[in-house]
Amino acid sequence: MNPRRITIMGGGHGARTVAADMALAGHTVTLFEFEKFHDNVSAIFENRKIDISGKARQGTAELACTTHDVAEATEGAELVVIVVPSLAHRFYAEALAGRLSDGQHVVLVPGTFGSLEFIAGVRQLGCDAEITVSELDTLPYATRIQGPTSVRVFHNLATFGMGVLPSERTDEVLGLFRDLYPGTTGYRDVLEAGLSNCNPIIHPLGVLMNAGRIEYSRGEFWYYEEGITPSTARAMEKLDDERIAIGRELGLELPRQSEALHAVGYGPKGDLWEVLKGSKGLTPIKGPTVLSNRYVTEDIPTGLVCWSQLGEAVGVDTPLMKATIELGIAIAGVNYWQTGRTLRRCGIDGMSAETLRQYVRTGKRM
Repeated sequence: MNPRRITIMGGGHGARTVAADMALAGHTVTLFEFEKFHDNVSAIFENRKIDISGKARQGTAELACTTHDVAEATEGAELVVIVVPSLAHRFYAEALAGRLSDGQHVVLVPGTFGSLEFIAGVRQLGCDAEITVSELDTLPYATRIQGPTSVRVFHNLATFGMGVLPSERTDEVLGLFRDLYPGTTGYRDVLEAGLSNCNPIIHPLGVLMNAGRIEYSRGEFWYYEEGITPSTARAMEKLDDERIAIGRELGLELPRQSEALHAVGYGPKGDLWEVLKGSKGLTPIKGPTVLSNRYVTEDIPTGLVCWSQLGEAVGVDTPLMKATIELGIAIAGVNYWQTGRTLRRCGIDGMSAETLRQYVRTGKRM
């Protein structure tokens, strides 16, 4: 392993866990969070330490730097790893557009086509730096915040996938990122990575089908333990059929989410109900406790909206995706078709399947 200078951007459970794990692994880690969220990270910023426990490296990690200053955070960083909800990717694009330099590599954890929205955003704001923007298919951990400076990891993925934009630079970026996570594998491109995130399949529909139970539970709800039933899992499998069909039109043979989750150790081999119900890493996690949770407010607008629009663009009907989106809109009172990650925000509206494949390979428009 070659020690790397990396900047982790974000202050939630994922960012804290990545920062702590990578610092304990011997990398030089800077943690950035926007100043308006200082209260959330004040204890970490005060002593630059994070305690990590559970199924990952354990101990007290010492960070090289904590900062609210974007210029300080990005200067000299080989990898800028953004670990935030997908809804925030556009705001990070705005913040970083004038700060990125030739040769830097941005990684979104996870992405769900965030790489497309990010690069479109920074280019529109005048950034012409020679950079790559990559995305992971998932967060490498099932993790939660335990205290002001501590996190607990319930499951640690030994392997997961990365898509690189442009994909012709995949080997270069993988060579760097494997110094952080040796088990990282490469996708064909960010289209395959974005369609491989499990969250839009296993989160929104299950929450909506358990809406009454979640509201009645008054905070005592365990999604994977009680919310995943044979019926909810069957509906998710049908949603997965639509995702796979979209991939096929783009020249991708995507595995079922049940197969993908089993492959990374989340659960036993079987259908989606058997994998999720048998998951020792997921069933101990409590929540969501309210319907205004990221399972709906993130995974519908930044996952299903873009997938459904992409399906329409390549000739695949997605009735269950559309129905799930419309139910989410009805419950939230927010028009996710307008506020979500659209093909236009990703800079790919009007592209044919072939033009899109060429664009993600080279990063250049025909």
